[in-house]
Amino acid sequence: MFADRSDAAQQLVAALHRRDVAGDVVVALAPDGIPVGSVVADATALPMNVIVIQRIQAANHPELTIGAVAPGGFSWINSPMLRFLDVNWEYVQEAKTHATDTVETRAVAYGETWGPLDVSGKRVLLVDDGIPTGAAMRVATQRLRKAGADEVIAAAPVAPPDVLEEVRRWTDNVVVPLQPTAFQSTADYYEEFSHITDEEATTALSDIVQTRSA
Repeated sequence: MFADRSDAAQQLVAALHRRDVAGDVVVALAPDGIPVGSVVADATALPMNVIVIQRIQAANHPELTIGAVAPGGFSWINSPMLRFLDVNWEYVQEAKTHATDTVETRAVAYGETWGPLDVSGKRVLLVDDGIPTGAAMRVATQRLRKAGADEVIAAAPVAPPDVLEEVRRWTDNVVVPLQPTAFQSTADYYEEFSHITDEEATTALSDIVQTRSA
């Protein structure tokens, strides 16, 4: 159990040190991964960037993520989950189109705050506050590979072991200090947890830019 995202990030940093895992840049998933990513970046003295992700939820199970999209036309749909939930494919296509339009709009604000993604030839620490399904990490990894990342290391404070088995198939390394088998949601492992708005995230990024340039 973590007190908050700052505490979780510090424990993630400790896990990275124990595993002797290093990177060249931290990339945080926006918006919820930004507080964790900023602590990791500060502790490791690495530059930080962000990837905006739009998750796609099942129509009758809004707590379940069935896919995700990232700016630039990147997407991933969890086909086994669709079959298990008997999700209508027409709904998936409509939801994907809406998510794609939304994420491109959201990315403009983040791009104006932070700048273009620069990971070519680099080892990337891909950071979020948790990995409940792997959908967001997977689509972010697609974008990082396309951008020329040399290695992608999935790093988060908490995730279930079965999801991490899948994550290991398409990343180069995984660092997650807390791996509960009875995982329900990321929020369950934080004493203080609230979802972060894009406005809060971009404000935080602006503050980070000012602090680092001072």
